[in-house]
Amino acid sequence: MLLIESDGKRLLQAHGIPVPASSLVIGQEDVAKLAAAHPSTPKIVKAQVPVGGRGKAGGVLRAESSAEAAAAATAMLGRHIKGHTVRACLIEEPIAGSEHYLALLVDAGSGGIRLLYSDAGGIDIEQAATTSGHMFDRLVRPDRNAFDAAISELEQTLDPTSASAIAACARQLGALFFDKELLLAEINPLFLRPNGQIVAGDAKIVIDLNAIERHDDLKSMLSGHRDWYPDAWRKIQEQFDFIELDAQGTIGLVTTGAGLSMMLLDELTEKGARPFNFCDVRTGQMRGDPSRLLAIFRWLKEAPNVRMVLINIFAGITDLAEFARTLVLALSQMPGWNPPIVARLIGNNEELAMEILRTQAPQIRFETDLEKAISLSTSMAQEANHA
Repeated sequence: MLLIESDGKRLLQAHGIPVPASSLVIGQEDVAKLAAAHPSTPKIVKAQVPVGGRGKAGGVLRAESSAEAAAAATAMLGRHIKGHTVRACLIEEPIAGSEHYLALLVDAGSGGIRLLYSDAGGIDIEQAATTSGHMFDRLVRPDRNAFDAAISELEQTLDPTSASAIAACARQLGALFFDKELLLAEINPLFLRPNGQIVAGDAKIVIDLNAIERHDDLKSMLSGHRDWYPDAWRKIQEQFDFIELDAQGTIGLVTTGAGLSMMLLDELTEKGARPFNFCDVRTGQMRGDPSRLLAIFRWLKEAPNVRMVLINIFAGITDLAEFARTLVLALSQMPGWNPPIVARLIGNNEELAMEILRTQAPQIRFETDLEKAISLSTSMAQEANHA
């Protein structure tokens, strides 16, 4: 799970990596104070959303005064950037210096940790990395000794005037990466000032929610900003995955199996539909208890643009008849909420599940064919939207 930049920088700073001075995180209630701030110097205004590519989406702006910064923040707050609502902005001083790139990430396919460095960082790092005069890319074993050896190798390849500072930063970033069991720790740009000091211009930190119980400080960070991290906090509290993908999405999903659910999202998008969420409800852990379904239905009910619900359960061990009874029970506890529902239940005891829904929840359209279920859901959402 990606942290917002200001929280990522808190972790960097705690591990000795400098960040811009005079950083300030503001919400809508703080804009007036910013406008009156003194001295009125140039500032960088950054939307705080847990997603990459903010700069190209208009979420990073330069302001020449406090009043301009306040106006920029006002324009950003409440906006949606890649499906995320901007609830806060980070205000920082501009940094002068050359832009570099430094990252550590888990390379699951190779079973190791990848260390990346480029002397050409910034917003177009993908293009810059291919044309840069220096690109370092090493896959190392997931242990600190192997990582330290890779840092020493990196240092030998750097310009002597900057080698020490960059290598020291890489070691500090590695300490953070291993201490917090991160999946990604990226600084882009990493500024190298003319005096040889480094400053983290941005922070892209991805934490592993499966390791969150071993890190009280990370859990406390998420708890303190539940409105910034609703999906992560849901998983911590509910022990299953429900991720809002598109605030304007019209199709709510109740699905199980991460891979199958992602495939369904792709299929819906290819058909021109707008799914609201990703879901892995983990039916095997429900045991007839409707609480998970009730939580999902309440979240979908609160979504302003969801027009219909698609249920897609591919069952192995799960008894679909038990799931169908649980579904009926959950719907009975949602009076006044009657969206069109399409259910595709495939697997163990599906015929009995179909009979249960036919007799006890006749408002649900049962469809075993995936393509037909997707087409039906798309048309239902469009019809409901025009109703």
